Amino acid sequence: MDAQDESLSEGAALRIRRAEVSDARAIAEVIVAGWQGAYRGLIPDEFLDSLSVAGRETAWREMLTRDAEGELPAWLAQRDGRAVGFISSGPPRDEDVPLPAAEMYAIYVLPEAWRRGVGRALLETATGHWRAHRGGTLVLWVLEGNSWARRFYEALGWRPDGGRQLLEMAGAKFYEIRYRLGPIHREG
Repeated sequence: MDAQDESLSEGAALRIRRAEVSDARAIAEVIVAGWQGAYRGLIPDEFLDSLSVAGRETAWREMLTRDAEGELPAWLAQRDGRAVGFISSGPPRDEDVPLPAAEMYAIYVLPEAWRRGVGRALLETATGHWRAHRGGTLVLWVLEGNSWARRFYEALGWRPDGGRQLLEMAGAKFYEIRYRLGPIHREG
């Protein structure tokens, strides 16, 4: 087993912490690898192959810099100091989601770290944060054709709530469906 494989093994300690501006590059790398692994066969290959770590790094550096108030928390998952996943969240973007509520905007895990507890730990961390700070309902959007991700969310208690939206990427059209967890109750 090489050092990279060893750091991704289930035996290696998983650390989840709030993302910082200096994590922008690592987040961008996780996003690009996550998209390329999760959406191959769902989104055109030429689009996936054109994804830029540099472009996403710039965007995430700006987002993390703007979030001085902590209203858009993101967390980074690391094994032995290596970024293996991340999740971002914030207020819901949909007007039909009753407040108090929060939305999981993005969750990505390196493909080689799939099914090793990273996604679950990230989602539980974000859910715990919003339970402690706001309560209410949590929502997220997932590609309708991404059956693997849908099974993952459903195993953790998330359910489709009837929300559906059309996306256009790389000249193709895709539907996303909204999942809901809640209402969750504020702790304390």
